[in-house]
Amino acid sequence: MEAPRRYLVRERPLSADDYDVPVGWWGWNWEPPVPMSLTEVLAAGNFDRRTAALCWLVLEAHGSMLIAAEQPHSGKTTTLTAFLDVLPASVRRIFIRGWAETFDYLRHTEPAHTILLANELSSHLPVYLWGPKAVETFRTLRRGYALASTLHADTAEEAVAQLSGDLGIDAADLARVDLLLVMRLFRAGTAYGPLVRRVVSVHRLVPDIGGVVRPLPLVEWDAERDSHEHDEAAEVEMLCLRRGGSADALRAEIARREAYLGDLSARGVTDIPAVRDALAEFRGEKLPRIIRGDPTA
Repeated sequence: MEAPRRYLVRERPLSADDYDVPVGWWGWNWEPPVPMSLTEVLAAGNFDRRTAALCWLVLEAHGSMLIAAEQPHSGKTTTLTAFLDVLPASVRRIFIRGWAETFDYLRHTEPAHTILLANELSSHLPVYLWGPKAVETFRTLRRGYALASTLHADTAEEAVAQLSGDLGIDAADLARVDLLLVMRLFRAGTAYGPLVRRVVSVHRLVPDIGGVVRPLPLVEWDAERDSHEHDEAAEVEMLCLRRGGSADALRAEIARREAYLGDLSARGVTDIPAVRDALAEFRGEKLPRIIRGDPTA
């Protein structure tokens, strides 16, 4: 792995309002990003409705998620941003400040109602999270925070090796991540252009003997059929640990959310504000006029 880049980074105390600003959220782009709603990402075929329902249930229950892809522009940040709309309105979004992070969020937030958002786990830019600051961020998950971020890796095993081996994140802290999604970019002629993006796997991270983390497969993409195959028993087991409740109730809840997402698509609910309102209505909430920490604004 290449040596980390060296930058001069000035640290200063961060206020509660500072953490509302998603600095560098979309990375280094010459063109402005085009955010997509959850139903738009589903329509593009990036993943199926059951995968979306699974991620929805985990994030809603204060779970953590990482999205990995080796190639740039594979849809990591677009997908992660779309999933932020399933979070309850009460969840505080904290945008980690990369190499300039001071961990002042520990003073401003309640862990059980806060998700930490890091645009990318890499050493390429100072706004990204790497080195001791990344290790400490994962360590704060012990307090009860949730985390969502992206990284460059082509497989779940490669992602785990990078985070635990290269970066040095403690196995117990890495195992607090509930879902690890891997995406890839393919060239194909479709209605969505010459490139298609697919979630090719979803894994649960579990601690193993000897202080290591093992990725346990939940979802695998079948390239020939362009469909996602699910280990339903493993998915329900993971949800039982994250949310509690009976296996039958969780199976029914996955199906209910799958059906709801299908209904939104059938009714043409695709633009971001409309999807946000619909997801909030599903939760029995009314969204504030301005969402604190909105990376699409």
